[in-house]
Amino acid sequence: MLRTERQPSQGSVDVDGPPLQRRRSSITQVGIDRQGEHQDRHDDGHGTVYYQQSSNAPIFNGNNYGSINNNMCNFTINGLQFLYQHAAMGAVHESNERYPPPLCCPGTRDVVVSRVIGWYLDKNGQKKIMWVHAPLGYGKTAVAGTVKEKLDAMELDFDNPVGATFFFWRSSPERNSPARFIITLAYQLARSIPELCHHIDSVIKSKPGVVKMGLENQLIELIVKPFKCLSNLDTMPSRLVIVDGIDECINSDRESLVEKKYAEDQEVVQIRVLDLIYRLQSHHLPLSFFILSRPEAWIKRHLDSRPFRDVVEALDLYEVGDHMNDVKRFVREELSRIAESFGLEGADEEWPEEEALVQKSEGHMVYAATVIRHIDDEYGDPRQLLKDIVESSPADRPDISHSTPFYSLYELYRQIMRSCPERNRSLMMEVLGNMKASKGLRFEKSEHNAALGDLDRLSRRPPGCGVKALRPLHAVLRVGRGNERVDIDELFIHSSFKEFLETPHLSFEFAVDANNEQARLLSTMLDRMTSITTDTIGSEVEYAVVFALHNWCYYWFKGRGTFLRSKTIYLCLMNKVIALDLAACIIQTHCSLHPGLYYNRQPLFWLFDARKPSEFFVEGIKLDGCADVSSIAHKVTSHAQSCLDSAFTFMLQVTTPLSLSKIATSFLASDYPDYLHEVTSQPDWREHKLVQALATPGPNGIDLWKKVINHLYAGFDYSVHATKHNLLKHIYKVMVREKNPILESKDNRFRRDYQIDEPESESDYEGNS
Repeated sequence: MLRTERQPSQGSVDVDGPPLQRRRSSITQVGIDRQGEHQDRHDDGHGTVYYQQSSNAPIFNGNNYGSINNNMCNFTINGLQFLYQHAAMGAVHESNERYPPPLCCPGTRDVVVSRVIGWYLDKNGQKKIMWVHAPLGYGKTAVAGTVKEKLDAMELDFDNPVGATFFFWRSSPERNSPARFIITLAYQLARSIPELCHHIDSVIKSKPGVVKMGLENQLIELIVKPFKCLSNLDTMPSRLVIVDGIDECINSDRESLVEKKYAEDQEVVQIRVLDLIYRLQSHHLPLSFFILSRPEAWIKRHLDSRPFRDVVEALDLYEVGDHMNDVKRFVREELSRIAESFGLEGADEEWPEEEALVQKSEGHMVYAATVIRHIDDEYGDPRQLLKDIVESSPADRPDISHSTPFYSLYELYRQIMRSCPERNRSLMMEVLGNMKASKGLRFEKSEHNAALGDLDRLSRRPPGCGVKALRPLHAVLRVGRGNERVDIDELFIHSSFKEFLETPHLSFEFAVDANNEQARLLSTMLDRMTSITTDTIGSEVEYAVVFALHNWCYYWFKGRGTFLRSKTIYLCLMNKVIALDLAACIIQTHCSLHPGLYYNRQPLFWLFDARKPSEFFVEGIKLDGCADVSSIAHKVTSHAQSCLDSAFTFMLQVTTPLSLSKIATSFLASDYPDYLHEVTSQPDWREHKLVQALATPGPNGIDLWKKVINHLYAGFDYSVHATKHNLLKHIYKVMVREKNPILESKDNRFRRDYQIDEPESESDYEGNS
């Protein structure tokens, strides 16, 4: 008889903390349970810190720091606080984002951990870099965390043997590029070695722009020079710097308003990180570097080349230690815990299928950990679940049989997927597709329960349907009790399951095509937007429609390089755009911008950032001389231009009050000039309805008018912006002619333009006006 109430075990990992924390650390042996809990506010003695959305990096409340606007107060804030503001705090060992930090189970990976610690403590060692490599699933991250914990617990004759850590992670924008790598190391080194603080503080005060310098310059200014200023450099004990997951670093450090494709420059950027580490060790500082990664060909080739060969000690985790015995110890401990928590007889006795499970794992800890999570199901019989796993035979597919060292892991994933009742399987795949397609979507709340709820409403599924559909996948996804705060883009426990879903010859009927899913989601958004008409403007609309309004534009932009290259998909979606009242949708989008929410950019940013907004739907699309595509492209461009004209004209000349928040007005004021740039490129721009509307705003459009005029003047240069100045002159002269009372207001921007009365440069102005 199974008990309905389950008790946490006493733990199986040698770390302090409550029993549940220790149990989860044990289960997450291979870095499989990375759960982020984002704090809203933190105070660590430096003052109040507010955390940015989608980032663990804080913002200190204040003004300017030197000549750089860093939202800090002044030079009274020290260099450590300044670095803290710009560091990737989610990448450090103790971060909330990595809680609980993955650790090895006691008695496992002892050989490799001892080898690393022995290398670090060897004062006669000539090689300052150790590279531990292994394929996925061998617990590299757990080894890194265990080395850190064991060194901290050792009684050495100096404090803080681990000077800094950086754990790259491809799903985190803060941790999948080296943009904050040097700053984060410098911050931690300053905390570990207090003598550095004064010298780093001096650098920050003299060069506050160092955070915007190239990484190689940051390395010199923030680490090398402060170290060189120390008088005891030659006698200072060496600190260990741990850099894990270099293969997870997949984007460059260059910021971009356009979302990058993952892995677009991974080889170049990973080699750059290695070169930064080499540069640091070449300055003969009291630092040793422990780096871990998969054995990617370019990483191995680079570390095998000169001059790395003389300074790197390589260690193949796959060849070190007894992996089968490690898995056996892990499985024995976890099965005992499960038996005890379920009230099964003989908690300490070996299960009949235990040895078979160890053999099927082939030494892959990720396989064993996934099985443990699968059978640790409060609604199931763990012994029967384990028996089903062990007795299942690999799919009879000769094309993939033993084609990968992880075929057994992938077969396990297929079996877990098949364990979902057939009647619910199509829904499970639909929700998985939504999940895979949701990257970059603007959710009101990023926690997966809320985000999946938004997708339920968008797809007209019953409330809570998405979360329920994923519950059978608790072994591979962070769903269920205790995971409520996990963001939707962090649901995958291990990257191997994500890769499994994306590879059809491995996942078979469970393959998820991200491009098709994105196209389907965009199509659903456009369907939802058909409910928006001129009559509904300003009225309250259901959240699913607002969600569609806030996300369709980004998805269209994202699809131009992927699914919109399919003629069939392109024509289908184009027809849906033409059927929309796009003008009403643009207006309603701005009316639905909530003043209390944070917007890093407005929902229609990609539309107005286009070279020509009216050509947004055809920009970058290859027409290939196809009559059908050319015809519909012409229709949608004409439709978009007409709707943009109508939307802006309406908002300037609206006769009834329009509920626009301040942030909506600000977005509109910046978008309007972007579209006017396209309008004024036409020879007859003075007759354009949009220009006429700007010259004759209605009483409810005055606030927007003022902001638009201010934006047109922003960064103004008469020698460069002759057309813009002629536009302003034309607007002013029409308003003078119409005796518009706006010109009498004190905040009228034209009052400060002493050249506004001069004639336009075109000789035909009088005729046209």
